[in-house]
Amino acid sequence: MVTQSAPIVSRWARRLWALLPSMGVLAMAVIAALSWMEPARAEILLKDAVGREVRLASPARRIVTNESLLLYYLALIDPDPVARIAGWARPQRIDGGVYRAFREKFPGIDAIPEVGSVVPSNALAEAILGVRPDLFVVSLWQPEWEEIAGQLERAGVSVIFLDSPQTTKRDPAEATAFSIELLGQAIGREDQAREFAAFVRAKYRQVAEHLAGIGERPKVLIDVHAGTLCCYTPGSDNRISHYLELAGGHSIGADVASGYDSQLSPEFVVGADPDIYIGTGSPHLGAQSGLALGGGIDEETARRSLEAVTSRNLLENLSAVREGRAFAVSHQLAISALNLIVFECFAKWTHPEAMADVDPERTIAEINRRFLAVPLEGTFCVGIEPTPHTP
Repeated sequence: MVTQSAPIVSRWARRLWALLPSMGVLAMAVIAALSWMEPARAEILLKDAVGREVRLASPARRIVTNESLLLYYLALIDPDPVARIAGWARPQRIDGGVYRAFREKFPGIDAIPEVGSVVPSNALAEAILGVRPDLFVVSLWQPEWEEIAGQLERAGVSVIFLDSPQTTKRDPAEATAFSIELLGQAIGREDQAREFAAFVRAKYRQVAEHLAGIGERPKVLIDVHAGTLCCYTPGSDNRISHYLELAGGHSIGADVASGYDSQLSPEFVVGADPDIYIGTGSPHLGAQSGLALGGGIDEETARRSLEAVTSRNLLENLSAVREGRAFAVSHQLAISALNLIVFECFAKWTHPEAMADVDPERTIAEINRRFLAVPLEGTFCVGIEPTPHTP
């Protein structure tokens, strides 16, 4: 919500003031009244994910965040997202190929200072204040952030939380839409944020409609940061597990890990023999014999990487791998504002016939065309071919 105060004083009134000696009494009185009016101020009133009421004197222009993946949110609604970031934590969390694409268009990205931390225990309010922000955005919630938020607010810096303990209870589509709309309000890009939020809701709704009446839920192994070890998997409280459930599948890891994540043994995975294998990857994992996927990665490289990962740690014994139901998706997209793409991949892979008109690649192309300041270029989802039958 934006409220307006006194009207703006025209700079021409100040110039006319200098002409007072040559003007009539009435004109002089009018100009005198104008000169005493207060300059305009636009106040923005927000309610963040924690339920806190936050007031901003004007749209935020210098943002510091505890999560560099906020770049994806900003890039969806702002044609120059880098200019708004006054500081961030752990820029290495951004897909390396995506980062290089941003650097080509916005060279200033390398000059953004690294301040604060992803976790509050390593963050200092003084360091954040040192880059003179007008807004601090908490993208990953932990209770200790509230203490730092208080310190920043006492120093005159507004704070909003995009995440809270209640976020996991909110429908993923609504959680993403809420975050993007809240950020849009904070930076004065409400219309753009509402447009993307509507796009997300419509895409999630399309999948839900296709799943109506379908009771089957294929068993899925989600192998995050897939690489030399098997198998690190999201638990039942993890957003990635929630995307899969909404997409019509069921994570075998969620059955044994009630929290955020856990590690499964290869023997357990082989015994469970899931219907579908899904690994998550990033460009940097290729150098570690892991699943290379994301910005700047070509499809053939991504597919070979997936084949290599699923050929070890007993994964080659899974029927999902032998029969060509093994897939890979970008981990960064799964934990960013672009999680819609991962959700569509999950739906397409778990129910290919019902999702015949759901096309994640087409969705990426539309997001590139309609929203992103820097388009996604690379391979963000891929599958392998069935193993040839040997008599």
